Amino acid sequence: MHNLQPVEAPAPPPPRSELAGRFRDPKTLLSFAVLAVLLVVVLTHVRFDYQQSLRAMSQTNLGFYALAILVFYFSFVVRAVRWEVLLRNSGEESRFGGLFHIIILAWFANCILPAKMGDFYRAYLLRRRTTISGSHGLGTIVSERIIDFLILVTLLIVTGLISFRLSLPHRYEAAFAAGIGIAAALLVGLIGLRFTGGRISRLLPSRFQGHAGRFKGGLLNAFRANLPLLVALTVAVWVAESARLYLVIQALPLHLALTPPQVMFIALVASLLTTIPALPGGLVIVEGGIIAVLISFGLTSSEGLSVAILDRLISYWSLILVGLVVFLTTHDR
Repeated sequence: MHNLQPVEAPAPPPPRSELAGRFRDPKTLLSFAVLAVLLVVVLTHVRFDYQQSLRAMSQTNLGFYALAILVFYFSFVVRAVRWEVLLRNSGEESRFGGLFHIIILAWFANCILPAKMGDFYRAYLLRRRTTISGSHGLGTIVSERIIDFLILVTLLIVTGLISFRLSLPHRYEAAFAAGIGIAAALLVGLIGLRFTGGRISRLLPSRFQGHAGRFKGGLLNAFRANLPLLVALTVAVWVAESARLYLVIQALPLHLALTPPQVMFIALVASLLTTIPALPGGLVIVEGGIIAVLISFGLTSSEGLSVAILDRLISYWSLILVGLVVFLTTHDR
């Protein structure tokens, strides 16, 4: 008889971070390739006086800049409160501290991954840390994105008309028309979804029907109460975004003063550009948008570059730093 040697079980694979896996995904790598191409195009086709920009940034008023940082992170407090209201409306309870922590991680993920993957990561973290299902949580996140977009478009139109004295430049007309069209489609879609009952869900394979029902419940029920409060909190979010940019502009020695409606218009344009799914956090596109609108209001390209760099150091790069620290110290990697 042959001696049977015990066969060793294969070693378990090393623990894998889903977020890190997404970072190595070909689609993510492609987005960074697109980013590199855009960066080369911008640097080779737009003339900047880099020395002038550096001199302006070296004279930054640190008091105003520190306030801009505080206002930026205060906006996440407002976002967490609003998400708590949306979840409560949909019949779920969750603590503010946990929601704030999840939102920071989700925005960090959106800064390094394309296609707003941070929103799915946010639903995943909510499911891991609470008894709320991922599909139900994702429904409340989509409802938040909808109200964000509707208020953003409304404020963008109002501030644009004020900034340009009711005479909107032709270069913005197509973007405004697209924004209004998308907002109208979202409203029609919500109304249609509410009155279709479960007919749409029944068209899906049976294994997806439960998820679809929970998603629909989270999406529609999030709006069933406290609508004025939700609108007020959303306006507060966009005012905070605008206040951050206003403080950054005040911190720099610019040759031209901008009015609050003009600054809010620029901030809202930048926020709108972050929704473009091809690039993580709208990198390069947002900076280009800020510079372009600042130039249209009379600033030089070098001054616009200074504003864009200092603003994005707060709204993008500081968030990567803070989010990375939180991500590395969390148990939900």
